[in-house]
Amino acid sequence: MPSSLPVDPDEGFPQSFRLRFGDHVYRIELYVNAAEEILLDGALLDLLADGPFLVVAVGREEPGGLVPLLRRKAVRGLPCPAGGLSLVFREAVVAVRNLNGAGSHGSRVRAEVLAA
Repeated sequence: MPSSLPVDPDEGFPQSFRLRFGDHVYRIELYVNAAEEILLDGALLDLLADGPFLVVAVGREEPGGLVPLLRRKAVRGLPCPAGGLSLVFREAVVAVRNLNGAGSHGSRVRAEVLAA
């Protein structure tokens, strides 16, 4: 049964948080890759369409340190398997003002986490 990934778009991007899933704790990182000229107009960016995109990185916390599992472009509806979990992004619309800045600017990110 999928549950929501606890992304808070108002906190801005890049964004990183810990997620306990099953017997493990994962470190989830999200950042935006966009050409500088796109950022000048202050628009909302659909990061699951053509053009700028959302990058997701996942590592599993182990006693010896963080074990990298995944770093890739998020694609709408395509599972991102990483160890014992899988992330599925349904929506990722980010306001330019939320890049390196927090605030309520209309950004929306909807993603699910489920067992891989």
